[in-house]
Amino acid sequence: MKNEIVRERPFEYLRRRDTNESFPEETVRNWYMARAYVLDKLKEVSFVPGESNHLHAVVEGDSPLLLAVVRQLALSAHYLNFVEYDAIGRLVCANRTVITLVSHKEADVILRELEQEENLGNLPKYAKRTVFGKVENKDSYLDIELEIVRQLPADAGLLRITEEEIRAFVQAKEPDAVFSIDTRKAVYASRVYHLGAVIDNLPYEDIHCAGRYNRALLTFQYKVLQEKNGLQLVTPQWNDAMTAKNGLSNVICTDCFESRELAVKQQYPTGKKLSDPARNAIWEKNNQALSLSEHSRWVVEKLIMGFSPLTSQERTKYGSLFGKRRAAYSKQLKNNAAHPAHIDICSYRDLCRIDPDSLKYDSFLMLAIPLILDKTRKQ
Repeated sequence: MKNEIVRERPFEYLRRRDTNESFPEETVRNWYMARAYVLDKLKEVSFVPGESNHLHAVVEGDSPLLLAVVRQLALSAHYLNFVEYDAIGRLVCANRTVITLVSHKEADVILRELEQEENLGNLPKYAKRTVFGKVENKDSYLDIELEIVRQLPADAGLLRITEEEIRAFVQAKEPDAVFSIDTRKAVYASRVYHLGAVIDNLPYEDIHCAGRYNRALLTFQYKVLQEKNGLQLVTPQWNDAMTAKNGLSNVICTDCFESRELAVKQQYPTGKKLSDPARNAIWEKNNQALSLSEHSRWVVEKLIMGFSPLTSQERTKYGSLFGKRRAAYSKQLKNNAAHPAHIDICSYRDLCRIDPDSLKYDSFLMLAIPLILDKTRKQ
């Protein structure tokens, strides 16, 4: 059966938190241009678990388009070699992606711009950042590090990004390839989450074992992926700002699938065609690193989209509730349109303690990546 590409324009549905107004057309266009450019720029970038290396991108300027590129880099540049805690329990956050922004504005001015909703939202408040030599949030658990400088770094090996290069890239592309998105992967990822919601019998101590997801993976492969209808991501409910953010989250998530596949493929035996079981075994071997990377990516996305971690008072109240009352309180915090908060905005180690039920979603989704990519590549 022919697998038709479904192209949509989901960025138009994002709304400002306080006013529920649409973002300006220029802002939306910048998001599309930044996404197309960054995904192309990073298409051959990946790091395998255990590799001591990281991406360091330098954005040469602070125009609205370049700030949109900083945003997209923070959303997309998450890799399997990120190490949150070392073997003896020390927070190390090794191999963070570093995003350097060259700006001649005053520190408070450029930080205010970065913290605007259309740019990085709450991310600068929690990520490690160096602003004209002053280091803040040094002990951040996030896998993204921000740096603001006045002069270009001397290292010629860094990934350098200019506005002229971005506009030349966009000019050379068909408009539809830039200003609309193939949303099929996002739809399938959403279905993985819905299927994962019914998996409720996994012991936390073996959450990354692929065997525990066999029945769900088979259901996904032979039933869910074969459904012919409903491949549109945008629905009438997207008129609600929080629904639009949650739906767009699937696009941002699946934008990272190819870089993760690239890292896993580097571990395939050379010169040999793998059977599906052999391929799946390599994905299972990487499942913990994939899951940690996915949680790190998700936290950065939520911060950029305006979410915050729970305050100490909110955590205390959350911990005092049980069952349906706890779930209702969590939902209330997440759905506060002006100031949403999420219990899972925390380190991966803390997530295992605070909300272990959620671990299955990342593990299941990461194991489903090859199935989703296989499906969407068939034309």
